[in-house]
Amino acid sequence: MSKSQLNAFLTKVAADPALKARVDAAADSDAVVAIALSEGHLFSPATLQRSERV
Repeated sequence: MSKSQLNAFLTKVAADPALKARVDAAADSDAVVAIALSEGHLFSPATLQRSERV
């Protein structure tokens, strides 16, 4: 489930320049997860890090 939440969040980021700027400015994966949570998407920092390695 968290992978689908991550994919939905990444799709939202790609479509929203302001959100993309917030994500780009995030200090680390925990900050990105916090931004995602504020946008209604729940996934772990580990899920995010796994997706970045692929």
